[in-house]
Amino acid sequence: MALAALLAALLSLAPPTLRAGTADAIAVDGVLDEASWATAEVAGGFTQFRPDEGAPATRRTEVRVLRGPDALYVGATMYDDPEGIRTTLSRRDNPEGDFFLVAVDAYGDGRSAYEFAVTASNVQFDAINTGDEDPSWDAVWTSATRVTSEGWVAELAIPYSQLRFTGSEATWGVNFVRMVRRLEEQTFWVPLTREREANFLEDFGRLEGVAEVTPQRVLQALPYSLARTNRTEASTPGSAQYDLGSEVGADLKVGLASNVVLDVTVNPDFGQVEADPAQLNLSTFEQFFSERRPFFLEGTQVFDLDYASGDGALLYTRRIGGSGPIIGAAKLTGRTNGGLSFGALGAATGFDFDPSRAYAAARLKQELPRQSYVGLGATAFSAWTESRSPRSAALAADWGFRLLESRDWLFEGTAATTARDADEDDLGYALYLGLDKVQGFFKPGFGVRVYSDRFALNDVGRFRQADLISLRGGTQMLWNRGEPVGPFRRLESFVFGTQEWRYTDGTSRGFNGTLRTGGQLLGFQEVGARVEAFGLGGYDVRETRGLDPVANVSGGSLTVDFGTDSRRQFRLYAGLGGALYEDGATNHSQELGVDWIAGDRLTLSLEGYLETGANVRAWVTNEGFVETADGLAVGAEAGLPGQLDPATLVPLGLTPEASAALFDGVAPVVGDDEAPIGFYRPIFGARDTRSASLTTRANLLFSADLSLQLYGQLFSARGRFDDFRLLAGPDDLRPFDAYPRRRDFAFSDFNLNAVLRWEYRPGSSLYVVWAQSRGDSVFEDVLVDDRIGRGSPFGVSTPRQFRDTFGAFPNDTVLIKLSYLFMG
Repeated sequence: MALAALLAALLSLAPPTLRAGTADAIAVDGVLDEASWATAEVAGGFTQFRPDEGAPATRRTEVRVLRGPDALYVGATMYDDPEGIRTTLSRRDNPEGDFFLVAVDAYGDGRSAYEFAVTASNVQFDAINTGDEDPSWDAVWTSATRVTSEGWVAELAIPYSQLRFTGSEATWGVNFVRMVRRLEEQTFWVPLTREREANFLEDFGRLEGVAEVTPQRVLQALPYSLARTNRTEASTPGSAQYDLGSEVGADLKVGLASNVVLDVTVNPDFGQVEADPAQLNLSTFEQFFSERRPFFLEGTQVFDLDYASGDGALLYTRRIGGSGPIIGAAKLTGRTNGGLSFGALGAATGFDFDPSRAYAAARLKQELPRQSYVGLGATAFSAWTESRSPRSAALAADWGFRLLESRDWLFEGTAATTARDADEDDLGYALYLGLDKVQGFFKPGFGVRVYSDRFALNDVGRFRQADLISLRGGTQMLWNRGEPVGPFRRLESFVFGTQEWRYTDGTSRGFNGTLRTGGQLLGFQEVGARVEAFGLGGYDVRETRGLDPVANVSGGSLTVDFGTDSRRQFRLYAGLGGALYEDGATNHSQELGVDWIAGDRLTLSLEGYLETGANVRAWVTNEGFVETADGLAVGAEAGLPGQLDPATLVPLGLTPEASAALFDGVAPVVGDDEAPIGFYRPIFGARDTRSASLTTRANLLFSADLSLQLYGQLFSARGRFDDFRLLAGPDDLRPFDAYPRRRDFAFSDFNLNAVLRWEYRPGSSLYVVWAQSRGDSVFEDVLVDDRIGRGSPFGVSTPRQFRDTFGAFPNDTVLIKLSYLFMG
């Protein structure tokens, strides 16, 4: 009996297998009536991942796989009540209805998978999964679906040219997934558990019968032609000028080997890409946006050398094309039989086909046993036509090792160095080390970051801040081992804290802590709460933009959010947030949104957001002061003391005693002869802000291949400074009522995209695009006397800002783009 029990346990650990049958002629029509389907093995017995992990599927699914001479065929029968099947149409890669997905690990090593999914209305979704799902990859494959009296059927044909493998694999990894939307039921052929989500790819089943499949090289050419007209405001206010133009370009994809692909683009156009959302950024950090351009999305996951906690990445492709049109770009990606992934990318940009900037990136990543890896990455940048002809380079190594027999713990790290202009003084380095439990219901983690003050990635990559030492620790916990607890179907908590110092001198930057708890209720609603404590002790070393640090203002915040039943076609979500600072300043935010599947062909979403801040201490500017016959004075514009124009100086009207008190103990700025020439100090104020946004999206689907997408965002923000103070020392902010400058601001804008997309044959598309942008902005960097008779722009209400935005002159672009895919 003990031996039988041991044998049963061992068999339960073995992955399930499915043998691919041999296909004769298969017509992809959603009808599995060819004789080959009847002889194929059947994969069934699906298990729920949600809502009830580990329970048998409530709806039966049967899957068959056939091996054809040029493609892998997958046929799936989803038994269900035909009246309940969600056949909602949506744009590609955004499945709204019931769907079926097949994930294929063609290397058979449990490290990556190609995913192909189709909804009941035959909307396709494809992605590459390397632990994180990347839906930017678009393959060329065919599918058909059909609703029957017993449910619905999906038939997929996946060309071998769209998969990368060596041909030496005896078996492939495979898994199948089904989603029943009205039940929010997601089921897997090979069960997925929350305890082992990190091992999802490794736990695939085995697809046998593919040893004879011959790898095929991909050869695709995608030329395009485009006609465009731009309407902008002419030199005479209120009058329009027009710019007509046309362009041609092409993308080329060549399989140099079965698992090595070269992508080339010449004069790419991204006019159909949705506009970036407007945001109010009052921080000292650069604002980063997601990549949306197809060439830089597809296949670039091989360059995934990122830094801890979202600090940055070695490659940020949004840099490419940011200072001039892209003339051409190429990338080479591949993988060897030994598990070495490699990639190289180069691009040139400039106006009028005259290259002025060059970008390059390279990556190596060696996969090791036990889901471990080591890697190298490098980037380079040159702008040879600019005045300083800047050049820079970065080199980084990264690693990840799964520890212990259970592989529950991950030890990962990154070490990097950067150089600019071949100047040894500009050498910088960065080091990150992390130890995190990645499996189980309780997942503690720890990490340390050390970034030198001269570490600089932002010519090609993205990086939030250098000059930093940081320690972090925290844990995630899934309550009751993922089973229901109280009113929750699933409840999860997350606690996290960081202590930071400045690298150059060890100045404490304070402690921040976060506690987040939330989950899904038994009625499928989502609720959550987040509590934060920030600025506990220490100093803000960035706020003054290079001058003295200033003591942190500590505070705390609370955010709660709620979402209605995820099974419904009309969903509402809301969030409320508030922050309170130790000096009495406050911040409040409100968010409300709806997602509505209005019918099988129409989906709508609307989101509104409001945020207000009151008396928040904030940096205004760094101001130069000089001594005149009338006492201390500032310039007509802020600047260094030695750069102020004597003819435009503005006396502060302070008595000698008041001036002496204001700058008592403050070190002066000295000239070349070491004699004092004035002061240069940060000015702070109490800042009030108001911002609001209204964002809407609509998708109208005429068929799975023909869609109209509308996107619009209306945004406004305004701010006012009062109660000015001069920073005399890190803990010494002195009242400065005589400060004569005002820096209030207000801006608003409206962006609209309308995109008609028709994929008239696989991989070939026609786009008709209308884009409009308009806006209004006021930024006051003026003296108080210059504002006589004028109110502050902060006094304009949000509704008035919105109305004024529509009164601004619109910039309109209309383009028609046609592309045709040639496949060899």
